[in-house]
Amino acid sequence: MPIMTYNSLFFVLFFAAFLLIYLLMPKSFLKQGVILVGNVFFYKFAGGLNCMALLVAASLLLYFCSIRIERIYEGFEKEAEGLSKKEQVPLLAAYKSRTRKWLLLGILLLIGTLVYVKVGRLLHFEETSRLLDIRFTRIMVPLGLSYYTFSAVGYLADVYWRKVKVEHNYFTLLTCMTFFPIIVQGPISHYDRLAKQFHQLPGFSYERVCHGMQRMWWGFLKKSIIADRITPVTSTIFADIYHYAGLEVVLAVIGNVIAIYMDFSGCMDIVIGAAEAMGITLDENFRQPFFAKSAAEFWRRWHITLGAWFKDYVYMPIAMNPGFMKRTAAIRKKRGARAAQVFSAAVPLMIVWILTGLWHGTGKDYLFWGIYWGVLIIIETAFAKELKAVPAKLHIRTESFGYRLFQMIRTCIYFAIGRMITACGAGRSLFLIIGQIFAAGRLHILRDGGIFSYGIDKKNMLVLIVFFLIVWIVDIMSAHFDVRDRIDRLPFPLRWVIYYGVVLSVIIFGIYGNAYHAGAFAYGGF
Repeated sequence: MPIMTYNSLFFVLFFAAFLLIYLLMPKSFLKQGVILVGNVFFYKFAGGLNCMALLVAASLLLYFCSIRIERIYEGFEKEAEGLSKKEQVPLLAAYKSRTRKWLLLGILLLIGTLVYVKVGRLLHFEETSRLLDIRFTRIMVPLGLSYYTFSAVGYLADVYWRKVKVEHNYFTLLTCMTFFPIIVQGPISHYDRLAKQFHQLPGFSYERVCHGMQRMWWGFLKKSIIADRITPVTSTIFADIYHYAGLEVVLAVIGNVIAIYMDFSGCMDIVIGAAEAMGITLDENFRQPFFAKSAAEFWRRWHITLGAWFKDYVYMPIAMNPGFMKRTAAIRKKRGARAAQVFSAAVPLMIVWILTGLWHGTGKDYLFWGIYWGVLIIIETAFAKELKAVPAKLHIRTESFGYRLFQMIRTCIYFAIGRMITACGAGRSLFLIIGQIFAAGRLHILRDGGIFSYGIDKKNMLVLIVFFLIVWIVDIMSAHFDVRDRIDRLPFPLRWVIYYGVVLSVIIFGIYGNAYHAGAFAYGGF
């Protein structure tokens, strides 16, 4: 188990010392140096330096391939001088074909390493390694592999498409890849945007540091007070599902949904807040996802950067591929516009969601999970017109609060079913859980106090409910205005009562101590 996690006391002390040294540095390049040293220190205690060798190798590969692509395009720029735009088109195509080998080399090695780790167990790579007396299996599981691989592939593709400028400072690129706030579980960042910020790191700003620390403590509250109270209970129930039934399982499913939201969004608050205190802006990864009114909208609000990555580098290249467009046109001619519309939406979406499922895990359960979300979103996308007509036929006012509430509850149910598919770690997890829900009612746990016998007593249940309602209310307010901005406008005493209230709540009600090990974040193993 890693010694340092974002919600550990070790990290709090590390970040306090790091931020103090960082803010004392007078020059941007010195601040960048402090960040790189901090990255290495964090990686040592969060994943182990023995796992960092592969990350450094990936950074060298990315640097070399991007430089090679840039130099080929420089040849095009020289040769294209004086030519008309029409004459430049075939010339650019010729040069682009020359850059493609470096693009493919980089992507194949980066993705190949990810695939090795993700599906190596299914393909028995470890057994093969032992038979061949290969002893490097441990190095092949570096911290944050999926996140820095996706960012690296995106950066290389953008260089190939000439969307971004190449970073010539290797240490800046290495700093981007190892940046400790994003290395564990994102957000999946654009290295060119990070590099620009690293070259112009701002000086000290009291307001910015305060805002960053506020957001970090809000994330600690979500994780340590809510998620870490629920997760041990739901994990116990799902690990031994046959011993529980009815209301017990229903509450475990609901608890699991709440826990993973508080866990993941809490982590994003911590890391985005940490970066903000340093003067670095990271992409937002959450936007009140359970207020979404459809499956597609949910995934535009949950893990936003992952969805954006798949859209930019998988969905769009497939949808805009000349061969795919030609096939769609043939279907339109033969089967009609409706069939072509369904085909053009369904194929790239299903590929995206199968890959998304396999990114989350390599078992059958995650493959089914990806197919499940793919089917839902394909239905919503391909049959949007028909689905919109249903409320009209039933004389339902779609602008009413009741209908919007129904849509949000439906989205929560979609997510809960998705969690049920993977909760027990088996290909038939969903059917196991549904079977146990209907195996017995167990409503008596509400009457005889049995509900408090699963690891959360009355006091802890009250704490859980109170802080869940607080987070829920803040989320509602955040959907309409900037909550931190409103707090900043409050009178000084009231403002600091809120700040100290959050900090003291984490200290008093957070789950930690000698018998507790800081729980790993849900998305930290991807």
